[in-house]
Formats: sequence, structure tokens, C-alpha cells
Amino acid sequence: MLRVLHLGKFYPPDNGGIESVTAALARGAAAAEMPTTVLCFEEHGRGDARDGAVRVRRVRAIKVASQPLCLAYLHEAARLARDADIVHVHLPNMLAALAVARIQAGPRVVLHWHSDVVGKGALALLTRPIERAMLRRADKVICTSQAYADASLPLRPFASKVVVVPIGVPDVPARVPGNPVPPATFPPALREHMLGRPLVLAVGRLVPYKGFSVLIDAATRLSTDAAVVIVGGGPLEAELRQRIRDSGAGRRVMLAGRVDDTTLAALQAQASLFCMPSIERSEAFGVALIEAMAHGLAVVATRIPGSGVAWVNSDGETGINVEPGRPEALADAIDALLRDAARREKMARGARRRYEALFTQERSINTVLALYRQLAAGEVS
Repeated sequence: MLRVLHLGKFYPPDNGGIESVTAALARGAAAAEMPTTVLCFEEHGRGDARDGAVRVRRVRAIKVASQPLCLAYLHEAARLARDADIVHVHLPNMLAALAVARIQAGPRVVLHWHSDVVGKGALALLTRPIERAMLRRADKVICTSQAYADASLPLRPFASKVVVVPIGVPDVPARVPGNPVPPATFPPALREHMLGRPLVLAVGRLVPYKGFSVLIDAATRLSTDAAVVIVGGGPLEAELRQRIRDSGAGRRVMLAGRVDDTTLAALQAQASLFCMPSIERSEAFGVALIEAMAHGLAVVATRIPGSGVAWVNSDGETGINVEPGRPEALADAIDALLRDAARREKMARGARRRYEALFTQERSINTVLALYRQLAAGEVS
């Protein structure tokens, strides 16, 4: 019976791509009768909790450059690691990196390399020795795509430790193509914005690397009468609302804010296509992207150098990839798919097939659990 410890930043009800991956793997391990604990920081989720059979241990912290910091995390990580067979670390998280670097023997260590440390300047340079010590201690490093692994400078000296396990998301009911009337449960403003027009859906935190300012600029260039809806909250909300007003894009673009899972699923079912306009390599994979593909949506995304996004959205098969940061290219791709229903639906079917082949949650969990067992049995060097 393997005992598993996950070291992460946050855990549901705190939402995010890394948080959803952490929760899925923790629940999967617990369901496989592996006693599982998650150590994370408090944010919206407060105090210790149980998530089904998963034990969640939360500690309070202060934030410096978006990195939570507290000594209690290091102490708890060391204590919990003594009773674990597998320590699974979700990165970037420099405090977790320091904790792993201090684990001398005992558990096998798996690093989940969701992203390099990006945009941290001097802080990244200061923590580089800790990162290298963590990588030396690790038994295996999970990357979500080979494209990202190949482009990661910190991983190059440790390429022999890298295994590729794409992220997986839960399956959803098959989408019926078309553009039905929005559900009555939608807020009136959202219903009015969408009514009678094809829906272009985008989902993500309102932060710079997501490129939503580019999507707003692209919306002003569309020749098709589409309704663009951006779901999510974040620090750029006021700035993006002002950009919509200044550009006169209010009829085209709506910031819907954070929505519950039921409303998001309904929007995904309503959408004509999905757009991921991200502009920086911080977008390493795109969980929202594969959620859209699970719903059978054609995708317009970007070719970010060194990111896995363009691999996830296979150009010509599941959608169209364009150069990042170019609103005219984004608008042309959206228009091309909205004007050609046959092409759009062919790509939508391709997106669903690619999801089924590569990105199911069951496939991802089973691959990781198999890695745990191989490491514990000494079958993986």
C-alpha cells in the first residue's frame, strides 16, 4: 500500500489548472487505495479538510511575487514526507522545491513540471540553486508535453528523468452542433449578448500572459457577427473593461467574470468555437483548451515558442494556430471557421477524437499511478 504526499500551492475550492490536476491525481490515488495527503497554502480554502478520502493540510502564508512563504510549510513537508512512499511536487513552487531539496532519503520524488519559473527576474536567479538541488534529488520529472520539456533550460541536464504525461480532464456529454437559444438560467445580460449570434468562448484568469487584450482587439476586426465571451476573473479585469469601452468592442465582447461549473458547461455546449489567445510561455499546456476539446469544440489558439499549446491544438486537425500577439491573425482564423461550418465541424470532431486519444482524465491518472508503482518497486531508474 503506497502512501502519497502531494506538495502544491493551493487546492480546491481554490481554482486553477494546477489545482485541478493536483486534485484529480490525489483523488485518483486515494481511489486506488493509496492513502493520500495534500500539503498546500490557505487562500479561499481555509484550514485542514477532507476531500473524500484525501487529507488536505493547509498552512497560512504571506505572498511575495505570487509565491506563498512560511516556515510551517517546510516543517510540515519534512514531517509528512517521513511517512510517505511517494512525494509528488507541483511546480513552480519554490518553497516546495526547497522542501524537496532537503529530503535526504526515503520516499521517491516525482516533480510535476507544469511550467518553468517565468517572469520572476532576480527572484528566479536567487532560487536557481534550489531548483537544481531539487532536480538532482528527484527520481522522475513529469512534463505535460515533449515540446515544453525540450524547450525548458532547467530540465536539459536532467532529460533522462523526464517522462511526458499529458494532463487529462473529465469526460462530458456529447455536444450537439448548432446555436440554440441560451438557457433561461443565464444572467439576462449574458443571454442578450449571445442571442442569435455564434459564440466564441474564451476561459482563463485575467492575467497578462492569457492574451485577452489581443482577443479584444481581434474582436473589433471580425467580419462575422460573433459574440465573444471571456469567462474568468483576475487582476486585469478593470483594465480589460476599459479596453473594451475605449475600442468600442462592447457589442462584440463580454467579460462574464467567474461562473459556476454548470454555467461554464452550458457555455461550452453553446459555443461555436473556443479561443485561447495566450501570448507567453507561462501558458504551458492549457487545461481550458482540452476541456473545450472534450466538448467537441474547434479551437483557435497560438503558436507560443516552447509551449505545449500548439501541440495540444493540432493545427488543421482540431483547429487553427496563429502567431501570438497578432489580433489580425486571430480575427482571420476566427472568421475563417465561423464562415465555414463544414470545416469547423470537421475540426470539432477532430478535437473530440484527440481528446479521447490523449487527454482523458482516466488515462492521465492511470499513467501517473503506474509510475508510482514502478518507482516504489525499483523498476524505474
